[in-house]
Amino acid sequence: MRAPAITPRITDWSALSPFGVGRQAFVEGFARGHSGGFLVDAFDPVALLGGKGIRSLDRMTLMSIATCGMLLAGHPDLDAERRSLGLVLGTSTGSVASIVDFTRDTFVRDKPYHVNPAAFPNTVMNGAAGHTAIWHGLRGLNTTVSAGHVTALAALRYASRIIRRGYADVIVVGAVEELSVPVTLAAQRLRAAGLGGGAPGGEGCLMFLLDGRAAGQHPEPRVLAEVVDFAFAVSRPDSAQGRAGLLADAVTALLGRNDVSPAEVRWVSLSQAGDAANNAAERTAIDRVFGPAGPLRRIVISRDVGNSFSALGAFQLAGVLAAAEADGDAPPRSPAVITSLGYDGSMACALIRS
Repeated sequence: MRAPAITPRITDWSALSPFGVGRQAFVEGFARGHSGGFLVDAFDPVALLGGKGIRSLDRMTLMSIATCGMLLAGHPDLDAERRSLGLVLGTSTGSVASIVDFTRDTFVRDKPYHVNPAAFPNTVMNGAAGHTAIWHGLRGLNTTVSAGHVTALAALRYASRIIRRGYADVIVVGAVEELSVPVTLAAQRLRAAGLGGGAPGGEGCLMFLLDGRAAGQHPEPRVLAEVVDFAFAVSRPDSAQGRAGLLADAVTALLGRNDVSPAEVRWVSLSQAGDAANNAAERTAIDRVFGPAGPLRRIVISRDVGNSFSALGAFQLAGVLAAAEADGDAPPRSPAVITSLGYDGSMACALIRS
């Protein structure tokens, strides 16, 4: 007899964002609109983590540790399960600032090997995920996902697959990105090459508690969303019309194989963080699937918090959850679609019920 299908459910989430510290700050800021800046100005590592053991950690790692801590603080029932609790974290390359600083030291020190060895772990892509797991005692799977603009959705898909296949019951999944001088300079290079020009750079960290435990195994949590399905595709980055058609086909196929009609979808969260052609292609694709007008609410979180690159998809997901929380007229488990387009032609879409 086949075991019943497992549906990964988002039961909680937390955030460090330009809106402020914590989930509630995000929800309130999302309701107001533009954050007024694209840095997480309210983030104070000492206040959130204490002063011990953080001196050698970079900003990206500290944001990851703090966000994970805020999320787990609301779930003391998971304390006994931390030996099996997994973490899936999305990032572009890890901390670009740490990589640049460490590399610079090899040139400016008296000898190339006169570098700070404590800074080296910050230069590897999976450093933030490793430090976060160690800090909070998470001994389950520990995975870092890097896929450009579609990173956050790729991380969510990976974590969902792990749960669906029964390899883990509960996973913390999210994405983190920092805004630093090297990142800003890289963004300027992209714009000069015609690949930027979208939303200003941003930063933040968002983490979601993905639960696949069967009913009766634990106190029933409030389910904020069900993670249904994903579609990924790649097009030529220099073909805007091709991207629009391919994304429209991907969204249509995603809805079709899950028996969801476009009219049922209540929210669509667009990335809108690339160049003008990329953004137009994304809007065109959504218009083709859902029509240019109608009751569908379109969420463009990058206008409020900037383009946080690999973390943007996590911001988009949080935007849907915040919108669902504020929408008292929405039927339970209303479908929502999240789309993401990268500079390199990569694209992704996710279907959730919130």
